[in-house]
Amino acid sequence: RFMSTFPRHTAIGQRDYAIALCLSELALRADEVAHLTLDDLDWRAMTLRLFQTKQRRQRLVPLPDQVSKALAAYLKTGRPQTKTRSLFVRHRAPLGEPLHGRFVRRIMRRAFIRAGFSVTGTHILRHSWATRAHRRGASLKLIADLLGHRSIDTTMRYAHVNLNEL
Repeated sequence: RFMSTFPRHTAIGQRDYAIALCLSELALRADEVAHLTLDDLDWRAMTLRLFQTKQRRQRLVPLPDQVSKALAAYLKTGRPQTKTRSLFVRHRAPLGEPLHGRFVRRIMRRAFIRAGFSVTGTHILRHSWATRAHRRGASLKLIADLLGHRSIDTTMRYAHVNLNEL
């Protein structure tokens, strides 16, 4: 329901849909999405390299097919021409300027509201991703690595680990 709130027939809808996928399928933080550049994408290896992370550590994440297709569609038909290397840019004045994390959070907050959800913070998408990954059998160590956590304890809170299940 959340993903269907983005009008993908418009340039802004393509951008916002791609951002939502980066948050929900790659478990990125809003600021990490805002700092992505064209140079971070490796189309041959189907990976995304994160340089500006909360932990100030470089991370390499796989680029799932659905995310790569959304990014490619945005880059081919949605992204305005600009000199900036930032991946996601403004479509209104100041046109072509890089997005900031607060702008990413505002876009997602509006989408949550359109979907009828009471939760409006982007971090819920990281929690949801971690929980889904854990329930599908991913180890806490793998989840921690993908989320960029140094501590498994933090990851356990994100993945909503049920100790009885363990």
